[in-house]
Amino acid sequence: MAASPATVPERPRPRLPATARRVASGMAVPVGSVVLAFVIGALIVLATGGDPLAAYQGLLCGGLGAFCTQGENPALQVSSTIVFTIPLIMAGMAVALPFRAGLFNIGAEGQFLAGAIACTTIGIHLGTLPAPILLPLVLLGGMAAGALWAGIAGVLKATVGAHEVVTTIMLNYVAQWLLRYLIIGGPLQLASGTSKSSPIGAGARLATLLPNDNNLVIFGLPSSVYRVHSGLLIALLAAAVFAFLLWRTTLGYEIRAVGQSQKAARYAGVSVRRTIIVTMLIAGAFSGLAGAIQIAGIDHNLTDKYFSDTTGFDAIAVALLGLGSAVGIVLASILFGALHSGSGVMQADAGISSSLVLVLQALILFSIAANFLGAIRLRLPGLGRAPAARPPDSPAAALMTEAAAPPPEGSPSAT
Repeated sequence: MAASPATVPERPRPRLPATARRVASGMAVPVGSVVLAFVIGALIVLATGGDPLAAYQGLLCGGLGAFCTQGENPALQVSSTIVFTIPLIMAGMAVALPFRAGLFNIGAEGQFLAGAIACTTIGIHLGTLPAPILLPLVLLGGMAAGALWAGIAGVLKATVGAHEVVTTIMLNYVAQWLLRYLIIGGPLQLASGTSKSSPIGAGARLATLLPNDNNLVIFGLPSSVYRVHSGLLIALLAAAVFAFLLWRTTLGYEIRAVGQSQKAARYAGVSVRRTIIVTMLIAGAFSGLAGAIQIAGIDHNLTDKYFSDTTGFDAIAVALLGLGSAVGIVLASILFGALHSGSGVMQADAGISSSLVLVLQALILFSIAANFLGAIRLRLPGLGRAPAARPPDSPAAALMTEAAAPPPEGSPSAT
């Protein structure tokens, strides 16, 4: 009887390390959402008679300084992108931190404006103080004002159960109209008939990273035209503080525990009320700092453009796209900063309205919120199946957790 041939063991397929798999899995939704938004955007441009390749070339030139064909200076375009990115980093964290606690902070815009107002007020009235004293004062003042603005919503949520979405939206309107009152016929108005405030003192201004010298030529242009300022370093430091707070402190654990389950957090001895209030205070401080840095680093006074500013609203998309992580928020801020910076070049070079950028931002946010990619993946044969285990947490999951969780003890809705 012939012996059966020996069975050759199957060679195991090479697999990515666990960390790499987690990173790839986490990046799938945000990257896919961006790609999907750009594909739909290209179809919209085509349908309206435009050239999507020319449009996206203009965006790349204006946002990243790449593929410029109309004489644009690449370094200047990158500088502009960084300027747009700086406030988005801090405002994005102001939205992401409450996400982790199961709160939806729609009020980053109002907190941003509160910080800008406080910075301007201090910078005007104490404008003669030396920079080592005045600059920290205007930045801390902006943080305090933003924290106060968000703290109102946090206290109302923790004590009477008022929903933070409603209260923060209303506080946005209060901040917008307060700003207009102050600079149009109000105490901060520069002169009658103008719609801007007096400038802040020289000591309240952040230094640019390159010398403000018209005689020094860098990358073909005077160094004074590059507006990147030291607020970039503050923003990156704030991102590091955000990550450390969330993952290396007791408070960070409590914030995440409350976001997972308020009931379980109470059993673990966490004060849900205190955590909600502290989370909103810190979030407001981040956004208020963004507003103060924008005044101290770029504008140096309040203008009517802040009435229609969208930094705080863009921060919602930044936080969702960045999946609530510090690195993700920085990368998402760079993307949105590049879109803002590139919109003007796209309109000038390709003749495509800069409003396309707003369409792309809305599509990115809509794709993430609707979780289209996850649904498509489950329905395509061979690509996926319904998960047997609970998927990793995400900011969107935190929102659903908060909605399903019981209200804080003692609130009207708890009785």
